[in-house]
Amino acid sequence: MSDGSVIDDLERVLLHIAEGTASATGAEFLTALLPALATCLGVKYAFISEFIDDNMRARILAFWNGSAFGPVGEYLLAGTPCELVLNGEVICFPRDVAAQFPAEAEQFAELGVESYFAIPMLNAARRVMGHLAIMDTKPLSAGPRDLAVFRIFGARAGAELERMQADAALRASEERLSRLVGSAMDAIVTIDGGRRITLFNPAAERIFGCAAAWAIGQPLDRFLSAPLRELVVSHLARADAAVPLWLPSGHSALRANGAAFPIEATVSLLEAGGETFHTLILRDIDERRRAAEEIARLQQEAAFLKREVLASHAFEEMIGATPVMRELFETLGAVAAADSTVLVIGETGTGKEQIAHALHKLSGRREAMLVKLNCAALPSELIESELFGHEKGAFTGATVQRKGRFELADGGTLFLDEVGELSMAAQAKLLRALQEQEFERVGGTRTIKVDVRVIAATNRDLGAMVQAGTFRSDLYYRLNVFPIEVPPLRARVPDIAPLAAHFLARLARKLGKPLTGFDAASLARLERYGWPGNIRELQNVVERAAVLAKDSVVSLGAGFDAGGEMPGGATAAARTLEEVEAAHIRSVLEDVAWIIEGKRGAATILGLEPSTLRYRMGKLGIRRPSR
Repeated sequence: MSDGSVIDDLERVLLHIAEGTASATGAEFLTALLPALATCLGVKYAFISEFIDDNMRARILAFWNGSAFGPVGEYLLAGTPCELVLNGEVICFPRDVAAQFPAEAEQFAELGVESYFAIPMLNAARRVMGHLAIMDTKPLSAGPRDLAVFRIFGARAGAELERMQADAALRASEERLSRLVGSAMDAIVTIDGGRRITLFNPAAERIFGCAAAWAIGQPLDRFLSAPLRELVVSHLARADAAVPLWLPSGHSALRANGAAFPIEATVSLLEAGGETFHTLILRDIDERRRAAEEIARLQQEAAFLKREVLASHAFEEMIGATPVMRELFETLGAVAAADSTVLVIGETGTGKEQIAHALHKLSGRREAMLVKLNCAALPSELIESELFGHEKGAFTGATVQRKGRFELADGGTLFLDEVGELSMAAQAKLLRALQEQEFERVGGTRTIKVDVRVIAATNRDLGAMVQAGTFRSDLYYRLNVFPIEVPPLRARVPDIAPLAAHFLARLARKLGKPLTGFDAASLARLERYGWPGNIRELQNVVERAAVLAKDSVVSLGAGFDAGGEMPGGATAAARTLEEVEAAHIRSVLEDVAWIIEGKRGAATILGLEPSTLRYRMGKLGIRRPSR
């Protein structure tokens, strides 16, 4: 087979597998991959396993037996061909694999296995997490196509497995937090008939500020204020002392050092071993208030982290095989490991945020958070509070202390989108934070030090803004340490068809329609269009076509012509970016009768928040025409 034929064949195989797996992620992707991979490579068996117990055992996540998914389980790696992938290399036994692994001979014979081919799945740190393997009942030769397919989808499977492990770690962390909050006990103090302490739990040690060994045997009276002591003594002397006594807020107890603090408590009767005891269950109201504030803060951070996990995209999910995209991927891999500030430059809708996610995931900061701030979505007077946080009472409406994005991103990465929209005042404050890695909250005096890597993004020419005096030159040079230019979609025409297929497959699952692809004429029209809105616009066009599609093969309707096809993108390139953006926003608004919010509103179609769209409309001078 010639090199050209091998490449053509590889592209067909990759497209087939990609169409079968594009809409799936996580465990769904792993199960969708196996039958597609087995069919394209002409083998009977395919399976994916995760290595556990310090790589001593393997857990099969999915096993395809040629017609259905078979049973899964765990097995020891020692003595199996699977063990050999631990060194990070591709393993291939083209024939008679059973003779080379006697311990597995019986199982191979039962399945009729003759050949075996496996590739390790690596995480971002190049550690082997598991492997992707195929087996067949006939000899297997691993040609260039098979090896290429295996490497590509082994990398994608590894990314999904790493994401699954990260999600599992997040869930475990949330469960630990839930157990911690649920098991936070009040002080429990048990006294005997002489009102001497016989039980003093860890919460009581914390609340009263003394050790249980010291407190046990002490009279309870020393821990009660005079009014509370009188009330408790009176209750214990009553004939109906078996009825619990409720002590609402308004009472106070004494710590071991004599300091009073507000409490609420109950006193109840306890009989054990023929003796009568009374139990005081006491809650420090001040501690409960502090705990409630801390829980609220943790919940806010957990909710933020959840949104980031749901919105995140793995580097391996970025679609693009053109030379310009391959060069971009190589650049990302080189700069990700460094802590250098990165400036991502590109037109609206080119995927600058996805680049930031990729850089963070591949960096040494991936265990910490990636925190985002869209500088164009907020008025200038709120930017400082969003970046640096504020103290309680710093301004009207600041009813609680709040951490800013810099503080949340400590140890991780801060992504500043549309940084060119910052006011000059906000630019000055940002410059100081970048230079010193320290700041004060709004209304605060304490200097907070952080360790944050900054990734900024813009669709503007910051150099020209510096010349015009609208962007600080010192901030520009501080941000422009490592610039990365994201190519517009019109510069990567061969990627349009795979991107459209990816979006369509995902929408087919969402809409419950059997959509298999676009017809040839529609694909040609997509490739001729100039795409001023880039990938985001392509995604919206595909969604509209999918919603309106009546057949499994999707055809673009006449509505697509309303935007104006631009052969070679020449018309789009001849206009400024703001002109293209304004024209595109105005076109979408006219299509939806100038409705901004809602499922079919312009903001949803454009992939923007309604407030962001209104801000951009004001900035670009877009006004609804009078009737």
